[in-house]
Amino acid sequence: MQVWLVAGVWAFTVLFAIVLLGFAGYELAWKARRLNADRAKLDRTRTALAELAAQLQAAADRATALRSGNGEQPVAERERQSG
Repeated sequence: MQVWLVAGVWAFTVLFAIVLLGFAGYELAWKARRLNADRAKLDRTRTALAELAAQLQAAADRATALRSGNGEQPVAERERQSG
C-alpha cells in the first residue's frame, strides 16, 4: 500500500513539473515575441525621428542662410540632396 502511495506522489510530482515547465516555456516564448515586436516598433520610431531631426536641421540651416542673406545652399541641405 505504501509503495503505491509513494509511486503516486512521484508521478504527481513529475507531471506537475512537466506542466509547470511547459507553462514557463510558453510564457517565455510569448514574452520574447512581444518584446521583439515592441523592439521593431521602436526601431521604426527611431528611424522616423532621425529623419525628422535631419529635416529640422535642414530647415534651421535654411533659416540661418535666409537671415544672413547668404545665397549659398546650407550644408545639411546639400548633404540631404546628394545622399
